[in-house]
Amino acid sequence: MIADPGTVSRLDDLAGEPKQGSPRKIAFDIETGPLPLPELQASMPEFEAPSNYKDAEKIARAIEAKQLAWIDKAALDARTGRVLAIGYSVINPEAQHGCQIIDDSEGEKQLLESWWDFYRKSRNVGATWIGHNIRAFDLPFLVRRSMRHGVCVPSGLLANGIRYDRLVVDLMELWACGDFKSTISLDNLAKFLGVGAKNGNGKEFYGLYKTDREKALDYLRNDVALVRACWESIGW
Repeated sequence: MIADPGTVSRLDDLAGEPKQGSPRKIAFDIETGPLPLPELQASMPEFEAPSNYKDAEKIARAIEAKQLAWIDKAALDARTGRVLAIGYSVINPEAQHGCQIIDDSEGEKQLLESWWDFYRKSRNVGATWIGHNIRAFDLPFLVRRSMRHGVCVPSGLLANGIRYDRLVVDLMELWACGDFKSTISLDNLAKFLGVGAKNGNGKEFYGLYKTDREKALDYLRNDVALVRACWESIGW
């Protein structure tokens, strides 16, 4: 687990009752990457080149291109991807802004166990969870990877395995205003609200995470800061 030493918004700060007028809210975001290549190769579909290709080299290049495209999207599917890091920030007017990071230094299973332990403790004091597109991506991904590792998910997270906790707030849904065909990226929402912008591309996170982990985590910290800033700008 990695913690930002510049923040005072730590897990222990959730103990006790929130002060009047300062309800606890937590902004968060996750970053994912593909499973190790041997695991991906075991589940990779059998790709074929277009039927009109006759040249062996051309066929091989076409199949390789499809394989690489499939691997490129592996991080977006819980069957082929894994959770690398989770960032969160406790929104408290009396605390310094900061982002805590839970990463996979001790393995994905330990990461998930630590995360759900934090979720349980925060829910016990009535904290609200805020993220962007978390009902469609972040939370399902976390739940499915927990299934894979046999990690127990908090009982209050999903009602009958279908509906998420009422204490979960999705900025994407706030933007949609009931029109769930209307979507927006976190980057565009932040720009629309005038609170900042992304400092990189999520597709590059995994590669950066392997070569310069601290720089990759700075990208995650910025995403968490954007979630927090968007929420504070909306003011609901």
